[in-house]
Amino acid sequence: MQREVKIRIESITYEVEASLFGLDEADVLEMADEDIGASVEPDKIEIKTFGTFKIDGNRAEISYEESEATGMEGSITSVSFDMREPGLVTMGRTGIVSTVLVFERGKRHHCIYQTPYMPFEICVNTLDVRNRIAEAGTLELDYVIEIRGAKAERTKFIMKIMD
Repeated sequence: MQREVKIRIESITYEVEASLFGLDEADVLEMADEDIGASVEPDKIEIKTFGTFKIDGNRAEISYEESEATGMEGSITSVSFDMREPGLVTMGRTGIVSTVLVFERGKRHHCIYQTPYMPFEICVNTLDVRNRIAEAGTLELDYVIEIRGAKAERTKFIMKIMD
């Protein structure tokens, strides 16, 4: 089953005082309980776009084209998961930038972010995943992401499929 959908995405991002590359695995969940408040005013983005929602067996995928508002114009983002494991979400990007980010509550995942200039190593520490795409059409991710050598950022990402 595949259908065209309208998608609303809200993203709130702010710098935090954290270094994910130095964390032990046991520190990942503890970080969620700490106050890792913003050091500057958060960046807020809200976009509305069209995309596709596809279910193939137990695999669900939402895909959409990135826009100038996100700074990744020319890329396609796909958010996918196995409906038997909704707490494990993968976000892939292809095009001008490409990467695969893995979100799993309490886990830290490393990946490579390919840009036209050079690749960057990224660490993603997922604080929470609330995946209700199948029941209510919503996905909420709360995570800290760090490009090696740069400041970490905490992001609260909310995707809503609008019917």
